Amino acid sequence: MTRTPIRQSFPTANRRAILFGLILLPFEVYWVTVAEMKYGSQATALPLFIYPVFILFCLVVINNGLSLSLRLRLFTAADLLTTYVMLVIGTSLSAYGMLQDLFAVVVHPYRFASAENDWRNLFFHYIPRYFTVSSPNILTGYYEGDSTLYRTDHLQEWLLPAVTWIGFMSVLLLLMHCLNTLLRRQWIQNERLAFPVIQLPLNMVQSSSFFRSRMLWIGFAVVAAFDILSGLNTLFPSVPHLHLKLFDIKQYFTEKPWNAIGTTRISFYPFMIGIGFFLPLDLSFSCWFFFILRKLSRILTTYLGLNQIPGFPFFHEQSAGAWVCLAGIACWLTRKHLAFALRIARSPLSQIDAKEPMRYRTALIGLIVCSLFLLVFGHLANMSIMATITFFSIYFAIAVAVTRLRAEFGAPHGIFNHPLEMMVTVFGSKWWGASNLTAMSFFFWFNRGYRPHPMPNQFEALKIAENAKIKNSRFLWAMIAAGGIGLIGAFWVNLDMMYRDGAISRVTGFRLWVGNGAMRQLSGWLQNPISPEWKKIGFMGVGAFFTLILLFLRIRFFWWPLHPAGYSLAVSFAIDYFWCPFFISWLSKTIILRTAGVKGYQRAVPFFFGLILGDFVVGSWWMLFGMVADVKIYHIFI
Repeated sequence: MTRTPIRQSFPTANRRAILFGLILLPFEVYWVTVAEMKYGSQATALPLFIYPVFILFCLVVINNGLSLSLRLRLFTAADLLTTYVMLVIGTSLSAYGMLQDLFAVVVHPYRFASAENDWRNLFFHYIPRYFTVSSPNILTGYYEGDSTLYRTDHLQEWLLPAVTWIGFMSVLLLLMHCLNTLLRRQWIQNERLAFPVIQLPLNMVQSSSFFRSRMLWIGFAVVAAFDILSGLNTLFPSVPHLHLKLFDIKQYFTEKPWNAIGTTRISFYPFMIGIGFFLPLDLSFSCWFFFILRKLSRILTTYLGLNQIPGFPFFHEQSAGAWVCLAGIACWLTRKHLAFALRIARSPLSQIDAKEPMRYRTALIGLIVCSLFLLVFGHLANMSIMATITFFSIYFAIAVAVTRLRAEFGAPHGIFNHPLEMMVTVFGSKWWGASNLTAMSFFFWFNRGYRPHPMPNQFEALKIAENAKIKNSRFLWAMIAAGGIGLIGAFWVNLDMMYRDGAISRVTGFRLWVGNGAMRQLSGWLQNPISPEWKKIGFMGVGAFFTLILLFLRIRFFWWPLHPAGYSLAVSFAIDYFWCPFFISWLSKTIILRTAGVKGYQRAVPFFFGLILGDFVVGSWWMLFGMVADVKIYHIFI
C-alpha cells in the first residue's frame, strides 16, 4: 500500500483527547442507534463505519481551518486519531449486529409466547431470570411505545439485565484486547499486513496534501452530486436521479435451469468501489469470481437434478468449514510468535514487551481470568462446561479469522455461521439438551452476523497507534473507556427509544426477525430433536479442505490468482451486495497498473479516497437532516 508521505512524527495522545472522545461518544451512539433502529439505516454493516469518518472529516476541516486563519491548532494528529478510534469502538458496540440485536432477542419470548408455539412449557423454565425482563406490564410500553423508561418499575426491572449484559460484553471486549495484544507484533510489525480499511482516516489526518488533491475533490464531487440528487428524489420523486442500487437481474432468467440463479443484485456503491480499490488484486478478483462461480454452481446443480437434495450444495456449511479453517491457518502462521510471547511472559524482568498495549504476562492472565468468568457465567446460565467451552471456542476462532481478514484485506465479513448452529449440526440437538440450547439461543445477538465485530476494530486501532506513534498502553485505556461508555450509552438509547416510540410501533428498523429466528429455531430443536447431520458435516469438511487447497496453490504457485479468503467470503454471502463494486474496483486497478504503473496508481489513490469520502459525508448529512425533520431520507447503503 503506497501512502502519501507523513508530515511529521506525532506525540502521544493526551488526556484531553480521551476526554473529548468520551464527550462525543454518547452523541455518536445516539446517532447510530436512532438512525439505524428508527430510520432504517444500515451504516454499521460496512467494514468502514460511516459516521466516525464523517465526524473525523469535520474535525480535520475545523482544525485545518483554524490553523490557516488564526494560526490555532486545536488538535494534534494523535488527538484526532484517538478520538476517531474511540468513536469506532463505541459504534461497533451500538451497531446493527451487536446491542441493537440484543434488544430484539432477550425479551422476545415473553412477548410472543402463545398457546400455538408452546414456548412457555418448552423452555421458559430454563431462561436465567437475570437475562431478561418477563413482566407483561413492563413489556407493553417497550413494544407499543407512548411510555417512558424513566419510571421506577421500568428502571428496576431493567437494572439486572443491563448489569448482566454490560458486564458480559465488557469481559468479551477485555478478552479480545488480550488476544490482540498477543497477535499485534506478529501481524503489524513482522508480517506488515496492509490494513486497507484505515488508509482513509490515516491519510486524512496525517497527510498535509490530502485536501489539496484535485483528484480527491473530483471523486468527491461526482459522488456528492449523485447522492444529492438521490436524496432530493427520495423527498420529491419528480427530481430525476440514477438508480444504481439493488438492481436484481434474476427477472431476466425465467426458464430452468437458469432461474436457479436466485436473487442476484447489481449495485454501484461508490464507497465500496473506493474501498475495493485498496484491496489486493487477488482478493478482489477472488471475491467476485467465487460469487459468479457460486451462482453458476446453482444453475449446474439444478440442471443435473441435484437440487432435489435439500440444502445442496450446502454453501452455508461450506462457509462454516472455511472460516474455521481460516482461523486455524491464522493461528498456525502465528505459532512461533505465540511461543515467543509465552516465553517472554514467563520472564518478568524482560522489557521486550514494554511497548505492547499490555505486558504479555498481563495478557495471558487476562485470558485466563476472562475465560474463567465465561465458565462461571455459563454455569450460572445452566450451561455445561463442555457447551460453554465449545461455544466460545468457535466464537473466538471466527473472531480471529475475521480480524486477520480485516487486517490483511479489509473486506466486508457479513458471515452467518453461528457457533450454536454449528454445534447442533455436528453433535445434534439431543446431545446438548434443552438447558444448553436455551442459554445459547440468548447469545444469538452478538454472533449472528459479525459485521460490526469489535475485535477487528480494536486491532485496526493498534495499527493506527503504530503509524501515528501513539503509545499503545494509552490507546488501550482509551479503547477500554470507549467500550464502557459505548455499552452504557447503547443500553440507555435503545431502552429510551423503545419506550418512547415502541419496538413494533414507530421503531421501523426494529429487528423482530432476529428474536423470532432465535426462538423458533430453539423451539424446533426442542419439539423435534435432531441427530448429527452427516451431509452437512461432510460439506463443512469440503469447505475446510477446499480452503487448504487454495492456500497450498497460492503458496506453491506465485501466479495463482485465487485467494482462499475470497472463497470463504463468497460462500458465506458476505459480498452479495458488493461483488459488482469489487469487480469495478478490480478492473480499474488492473487497468491503471498495467497502463500507468505504480505512479499511475499513486495518482489515482486520491480519486478513490474521494469516492468514499463523498459518499460518507453527503450520506451523513442526509441522515442528520432526516432525523431532525423526522422524514424518510436517502441511504447510501441498502
